[in-house]
Parts: sequence; structure tokens; C-alpha cells
Amino acid sequence: LRTHPEVTRNIERIVFMGGAAGAGNATPVAEFNVWHDPEAAAITLTAGVPITMYGLDVFTRVVVPGDDVRRLRASDEPGARLAGDLLAHRPAHPDSRPDDPGEDSGGLGDAGALCAVADPEGLTTHRLPVEVSLAPGPARGQTIVDRRPRIGESELHEGTREQTLVDVGLDVDVERYVKLYLTTVEHFTG
Repeated sequence: LRTHPEVTRNIERIVFMGGAAGAGNATPVAEFNVWHDPEAAAITLTAGVPITMYGLDVFTRVVVPGDDVRRLRASDEPGARLAGDLLAHRPAHPDSRPDDPGEDSGGLGDAGALCAVADPEGLTTHRLPVEVSLAPGPARGQTIVDRRPRIGESELHEGTREQTLVDVGLDVDVERYVKLYLTTVEHFTG
């Protein structure tokens, strides 16, 4: 995007799986993907292309029920079995472990962002100012999402700074995305 900025006119929208409006997972405030390369995330956010952030706020909520995971794992179709095995190895909750005997549901994970591309109506977004913290220290890689209803004291006294407006995913229709995922997997593997 920096070397060939002209490509942005051919990009309708970027949906990225990363960031968080709330707590992080790599650090208390930074999500892993953005934390791992915050400079790239900052470049992407400021490229002038409409952006949708599918972050941890919705990422952890889309969970495939255990009955569906078990059905996929028991399938005669190798692709469906693989999908079930992958779901079974992704904890449904951040504090659970995939080898817990009672843990048989599976977090949809990155595939949820694909669902947001295929069916954007299942994701509730709010257009909010977002910037990536690039400074060294514990906040490095944080996606700073300004959810305030009005400007604060800093802006009143120091002036506003330009921030990219991003469609931040804050709610998701879990059942809709689980159904979309299962229907797609079973259609292409059946």
C-alpha cells in the first residue's frame, strides 16, 4: 500500500481479523495480530480504503455447538471431518483448554471474519475513530477505539488529531454465522 498506493482505488473494502475495542489477548490491551505487526496495521488503517474491524469483541463470541462439532468429526467426508477437528481444537472460551473433556464446542475463530465478508449484515458495526499504538511499552499494538460520545478535554485543549474512521464490529449474530459456516462446510464437502 505504501509502494503502490494507486491499488487502493481497486479495493472496495478491507475486512481484517484483528484488534479489539476492549481487552486484548497478546497483552492486556493488544490483540495478537495487530500486536505482532502494528506498523502494518497502522498503514492498512490509513490507506484510504473502507475498513471493517472484526476484532476480539466479536471473534470470541461465535462458537459452534458441541453437537455440530461432533457431527462434523464423525462425518465420512474428509473435509467435514477436518473442519470438525479444527473446531474441536479451538477453545470455545479464552480460559478453556481444548483437551478439557467437557469442552466440545469450538470457537469459529478466523472463519468468522470470512462470514463477515460473505454476509456483512450479520455483523453490527459502529463507525469509530481507530488508531494503532506504535510507541514502545505495554500499549504497543493496541487498537485505540474512541467510543466516546463527544470529544474530550485533550481535544478541547490541544486540538483534534486526524483519526481513521473504521467500521468496528461490536456485535455479531452468532447463530447466523454458525449456520453460514456449517452450511458452507457441509455443502462443499458433501
